[in-house]
This record gives sequence, structure tokens and C-alpha cells, in this order.
Amino acid sequence: MANRIVRPLIGERYVLGHATIDLDHMAIADRWYRAVNCDQIQFPFLIARLKKAMRDHFDREAALMERAGGALCRCHRQEHQTLLDLCDDAGALSQTNWRKSHSLLQSKMPKLVREHILFTDQLAVLFLNTNGASAPTC
Repeated sequence: MANRIVRPLIGERYVLGHATIDLDHMAIADRWYRAVNCDQIQFPFLIARLKKAMRDHFDREAALMERAGGALCRCHRQEHQTLLDLCDDAGALSQTNWRKSHSLLQSKMPKLVREHILFTDQLAVLFLNTNGASAPTC
């Protein structure tokens, strides 16, 4: 995939004002960028790293909401599952059609992630910031 220019998944416009969530979003964006700019042999490893970053974020987000006295709504959880399913679809497709797999991840994921951050995650951050739920302490 050399010599292709791929726009970043997210930028400053997608910073929501919650350190933990914003850092998670940047990690996901980094993993996605690496996956859509890799060689075919690297893809299974990089798609696994992307899924792990997403799962970790989703788990942290749910725990933060619970600590703040709330919960992720059904549609929020469904959006999380849709993103994970897209990674699974791209991974499975990469076994038989590398170009389509790469195209799927590059064409569908940015829109889904951006909309999820701007609408669904923004509501979660508003709830968290209103209820004083910052990053978990170790």
C-alpha cells in the first residue's frame, strides 16, 4: 500500500474533553492508521491490535459510566459491537481478498468512528464530566 495518502481517522475536532476517552480515541486512530497503511503480511497482527484498543476503550468507558452512576445505553453498546464486527469482517476478508478487506476498513470505519465520537461518546463524556468521573486511579 505504499505511496497511498490516507487521511487520519480523527483529529482535534474529535477531542471531547475527557482525558481517558480522548487518549483511547487517539490510540484507536493510530492502530487504524497503521492497519490501513500496512503490508498484507502485517494486517492480521495490526487488526488484532486495533480490536484490542477498541475493546479496552469500550471496557474503560463502561466502567467510567458505571462509577459515575450511569450505564451505556443499548444503542451505544451496539455501535461498539458494529465497530468490532467491521474489524472481524475485514480480517476474514483479508484471507481471500486483500484489496477488498483493506478497502472495507478504509472506507467504512472512518465514518462510523467519527459519528460515534461526535454523537454517542460526546453524550457519555457530558455525563461523565457532569458527574465528576475522571480516569480510574491505580
